[in-house]
Amino acid sequence: MPGGAAGAAGDRKGGNLRRNAIWAFVGAIIASAAWAGAVAVVPSLVDGGSSAQSLRGYHPVDKICEAGKLTGFRQKYKMVDNYPLEHTGRSESMDIMRCYALVKRTVSDSDTPDYATLDIRVELHKAVDSSPEFAATRHYFEQQKYEITDVPNLGEEAYFAYGDEPTSSDKSLHDINYYLQVRDGGMTYSFYWTDNYQVGKNHTLDRETVRRTILDDTRDMLKAIGGK
Repeated sequence: MPGGAAGAAGDRKGGNLRRNAIWAFVGAIIASAAWAGAVAVVPSLVDGGSSAQSLRGYHPVDKICEAGKLTGFRQKYKMVDNYPLEHTGRSESMDIMRCYALVKRTVSDSDTPDYATLDIRVELHKAVDSSPEFAATRHYFEQQKYEITDVPNLGEEAYFAYGDEPTSSDKSLHDINYYLQVRDGGMTYSFYWTDNYQVGKNHTLDRETVRRTILDDTRDMLKAIGGK
């Protein structure tokens, strides 16, 4: 993995990059963790007799980020070498598409690259109803005090979950986590973006820019896998 500039700035960026990698791993398991946690708190979310919903034309592709292009984020960041990493798994009960990208940009007031991560996951549920798990994930974000904002005209239901959390004792270092969650029939989709900043010393993309870019790239991705 690439390092930052020499000295304290490099140490700080290296630490930020490692935290991003950890958060990306957390993003990969968030759905299952959210489901387990929400079921423990709200057992009524579980419906063992539920049946699968229509996939509405969604189908697996081998490389979802290549198919969806990520045009918006590619205009704002440069992909780190060997990224994105893309995987697709197919089975009788569920198809899964995953794309993980490590990206960087140079902010206007610094020569030090600013790193962010993108983690995209699509699940095509062919054996069970995905809506209880989708509701459980939202309940998880609510429990974690994320700011939840509904997104109209995107699938059957969609929302953003946003968190800005200090990661140091003096609260100067912050991690930003932005999730877009979408459900449309038996298709569930998660786009996770995370970056970090130090108060008064460096910054990241503004929140509204990230929101618009995630939405634009998401619509392109969903069209690429058969969405309308």
